Amino acid sequence: MSQHQRALSPEGSNEENRFDDTPVHNKVTLTEVKASGQMEEPTEETWLDLPLPGKLPAETPLSEIEKRRMHGVLSGLLDALALDHPANVGQLGALLADLGKATTERLEIDTTGLPITPFQATDYDRYFRVNRQSVDEPAVAMVRSLVQTVHAVTQLFARSKELPAVHVRRQMEGFESHAHLLARTFGLEPLR
Repeated sequence: MSQHQRALSPEGSNEENRFDDTPVHNKVTLTEVKASGQMEEPTEETWLDLPLPGKLPAETPLSEIEKRRMHGVLSGLLDALALDHPANVGQLGALLADLGKATTERLEIDTTGLPITPFQATDYDRYFRVNRQSVDEPAVAMVRSLVQTVHAVTQLFARSKELPAVHVRRQMEGFESHAHLLARTFGLEPLR
């Protein structure tokens, strides 16, 4: 029974079962992350590339070549999530290199119906280092943003000394679920 099924079942919702701190699927624990040493600070060029919300497709048909590439990257991401901390950072970096850099053009964000101006939206994105993308390859953009997020969060976990292991484990499980969701969107299931 998964943790989500346990949380929904009447006997699984009691407090003693809710915050189980045992390793799940041999995931890295906070103790292992802390023991792996200090992580480098993020570089100045670290940005999160996100497709514009209006450009997110519900389904993304891919050519056979694109399917093999995305299957390889998503499978590699799942493999990286299962690795110990120092090794997963290297694999995540390799996946980002394989995906390539996003375009650096700045898009004006449509703020119709929002209580902000386009300048405020752009300023917010610049502050939080978000690069909005209008992409020709939506699959690559969605996978790149997931891998960038996993990479940044893994580095954050290495620097966060007081973060409970249960939160690390849950976040990694969420990333794994996101990878499977993208695989279903692209028609690539099963990944392993």
